[in-house]
Amino acid sequence: ENVSTNIIPARTDRPRPSVEDVRPFIDLGGRFSLVDQRGEEVKLGAPQQRASLLFFGYTYCPDFCPTTLSRLVHVKERLGADADSVDIAFVSVDPQRDTPAVLASYLAYFPIRVHGLTGSRAAIDQITASYQAEYALGEPNERGDYTVDHSTSIYLLDTFGRVRHVFNHDATPDEIVDVLHLLWQSPISQWERSVEDDPLLAARDLGTYGCALLGADTADDYRIWSRRAARETSSQHDPSLQPTYEYGLDR
Repeated sequence: ENVSTNIIPARTDRPRPSVEDVRPFIDLGGRFSLVDQRGEEVKLGAPQQRASLLFFGYTYCPDFCPTTLSRLVHVKERLGADADSVDIAFVSVDPQRDTPAVLASYLAYFPIRVHGLTGSRAAIDQITASYQAEYALGEPNERGDYTVDHSTSIYLLDTFGRVRHVFNHDATPDEIVDVLHLLWQSPISQWERSVEDDPLLAARDLGTYGCALLGADTADDYRIWSRRAARETSSQHDPSLQPTYEYGLDR
């Protein structure tokens, strides 16, 4: 839980994000009871002192979860003196393996404070549904190991526990920092909106992707695919058409 002191100054020559509406979503989130990596009860979505960046994943994830946590390390670095104004919440969709002890061991590898949250399968199902997120357990292999397809969005919650923005899986640290500043500079909004009010958000599957495969050419390439799109195209889906996306952790 040591916080990195290698502060990266925010760049001023980058284009500003096209985010203007940070009104709370009426149809995302809610209040739930979970357990953190210390075995203590946590009220997810309850009023708190700080804003939060929340995402779903699991500790055995080979790509999206460590990449997202590394990106959030860069977010904290770019925030500088404001770093303590944001909490990071990692909700496991694999409670069978992700016990509090496993979460504590996993999150200790990252140089920021992260709240690792787990609970019963029923609780996780309720929470993912409330965030319009998805996950699916893969078939176990001969050793009993399995992967989990899961949504890859990052949710920004305000101090009232309301979802104010949903970042796509490829949001850069600079974009996340800019939206955080926009949230902090905006007056408290009493007006709400739904996902359907945002055509781009409503149409983009809320970041529901399968776990990635390493690209054949470089270690920075990931092939990612939409599990929902694969279902809709059924057997005609061609895995060779999976797009390639370059992850750059130095952004």
